[in-house]
Amino acid sequence: MSSTKERRQREIAAARAARQAQRRRQAYQRRQRRLTIVAAVAVVAIVGSVIAAVLLSGGGDNDNLSATDPAANPSASAAPAVPAGQTSKVGDCVYTSSGESPSRPVGLPTAAATVNKAPATMVITTDQGTMTAALDADKAPCTVNALRTLAEAGFYNDTACHRQTGGADAGINVLQCGDPTGSGMGGPGFGYANENTEGVNYNRGVLAMAHSSQPDSNGSQFFINYADPSQQGAAALAGGYTVFGHITEGLDVLDKLTSPGVEGGGSDGAPASKPQIKSIEITQGP
Repeated sequence: MSSTKERRQREIAAARAARQAQRRRQAYQRRQRRLTIVAAVAVVAIVGSVIAAVLLSGGGDNDNLSATDPAANPSASAAPAVPAGQTSKVGDCVYTSSGESPSRPVGLPTAAATVNKAPATMVITTDQGTMTAALDADKAPCTVNALRTLAEAGFYNDTACHRQTGGADAGINVLQCGDPTGSGMGGPGFGYANENTEGVNYNRGVLAMAHSSQPDSNGSQFFINYADPSQQGAAALAGGYTVFGHITEGLDVLDKLTSPGVEGGGSDGAPASKPQIKSIEITQGP
C-alpha cells in the first residue's frame, strides 16, 4: 500500500516537472520572437531612450549616471523647502513649489503684475572660457524670468554640467547643465510650464530646458545643443522642450567642453571633460 502511494507521488512529481519544462520552453520561444521584433526597431528605440534619459530632470526620473557625487560637493547643500503647491505669479507665468528642498537656497520668483519680455543676454563663464547667449524673453518670458532669478541667487555658481550625448546612436548632441548636485536630480524646488516649443529647432547653439515626465516641471536644468540632431533626434525633440535662446559667442568654448565626448565612450553619460560652470549672469532691459 505504502509502495503504491509512493510510486503514485513520484509519477505526479514527474508529470509536474514535465509540464514546467514545457512551459519554460514555450516562454523561451516567446522571448526569442520578441527579441527578433525588437532588433528590427533597435535604432529608433536607442534614440528615444537616450533622449528620455538625458532630458528628464529631477523628481526621480533620471537614471544614476552623474558627473559629480552630491555628497562630495559641499557647495550643493540643500535649503528649506517651500510648502508644496504654493505659487507665485509673475504676469501670466505661474511658478509652483514642488515641496522638495531646492539644491541651493532660492525661493519662488517674486510675484509681479507683469513679466519682463525685453531681450536678455546670458553670460556663461566656464572653466574653458565664456559663452554668450541671446535669450528670447518675448517667446519664453517665464523661462527667462526663472533663470534670471536663479542666476541672481548664485544658483549656478561652481556647478558641473553632468551629462552629454553624442554619436550615431544618440540622435541628439547635447550638454546638460544646471544641477548644483551634479547628479541630474537637483533643482530649485519649483516648476513651471513649457513655452516656445512650436516651430523651433534644436540645432547647434540652441539652448532649451530639461524637464521631468511630470507636467509643468521645468526648473533649473537646461541643455545646450553642440551639434545638429539627426532627423530622428529632431523628430523626437520636436514640441517637447522650451527653447529660450541661442549661443551668439563662444561656440569654440562649447566645442572644448564637448569634443572629448562621453566619459568611457558611448553615447550618453558624464562628459569626459568634466565641464564646470563658474557663474551665469543674465542682464535684461526694462
